Amino acid sequence: MGNTATGSDERIFIDPIHDGRHRLRAEALARESLVFMLQLPQEGVAAFVYTWVSGLGKARSAFVVYGPAVGEVIADFVDGVEVEADRGFDDWTVGRVTVRHGKPFEAAHVTVASGGRATLDYRFEAVHPAYNYGSHPAGCPGWVADERIEQSGRVRGVITLDGREIPFDTMGHRDHSWGTRDWFFSQHWKWLEAQAGADRVVHFWEVEALGRTVLRGYVLRDGQMAEVTGVDVRFEHDAALSHTAVEAVVRDTLGRSTLVKGKTFAAYPFVVSPEITLNESSMAVTIDGHAGVGHVEMAWPSAYLKHVASKGIAPGAAILRGLE
Repeated sequence: MGNTATGSDERIFIDPIHDGRHRLRAEALARESLVFMLQLPQEGVAAFVYTWVSGLGKARSAFVVYGPAVGEVIADFVDGVEVEADRGFDDWTVGRVTVRHGKPFEAAHVTVASGGRATLDYRFEAVHPAYNYGSHPAGCPGWVADERIEQSGRVRGVITLDGREIPFDTMGHRDHSWGTRDWFFSQHWKWLEAQAGADRVVHFWEVEALGRTVLRGYVLRDGQMAEVTGVDVRFEHDAALSHTAVEAVVRDTLGRSTLVKGKTFAAYPFVVSPEITLNESSMAVTIDGHAGVGHVEMAWPSAYLKHVASKGIAPGAAILRGLE
């Protein structure tokens, strides 16, 4: 596994013990979650597996498959499963979803068993050390998590859709967070993961909260991994404010600027709470002109999206019409 980035800032790395399950506060907003991403633009298929457990010991899972080749979105959710306090992520099953972490922050095996239109066999192998939000001088925002890691890797396996097997060997992404998650604390965010091969990876999370802009993330290029210091993001969207294309200039602590461009091929509105909708867009991307895959998630207050959609605002330059 090639997850050693030479010349990288050692602050961004975290003890491997944290890829295991944590003891949470016995509160409704306390939660620990795992996410695994898959984008196959050439097949017209995107998917993610999401499993989480609350501080009250109730586990959930989501297996969502979407894209032009899928037709009606497959959204398989399981809720309220009681789990033992000592059950770890080395053998974690909630509904049809099973996660088996291998060596911490290096490998994972995710499967979704039969029982619906789609199944999945997904093996993740990291290409760089896990980046932790808490390594930033300002730490991890407390309403997001006590700590959160992001990591890209090579993903291999098979997704089966309506009986058709689609093998894949591509790049992918995972995250793992634990602590408090108060969805309504953030007014908006842009979360991006993109890879154009094992040595060209970008992640950032830019969030508007408490009247401030919070930024976390990293760039891996030329064997060097560094923390993000600034992003300039432009995006195109439809009349419902679902983003259809994104362009981001990403700056890091090594003084580099990296250009990420993405075009949406599959989208899914993920309503994660009564107040917040995550517009999920899986993309074909380029990083400094090199082709790859990625995903951009934008969080919005659901009432705001409803308001925008009701006004019939056209995409592009017409966005300000009637507001001037």
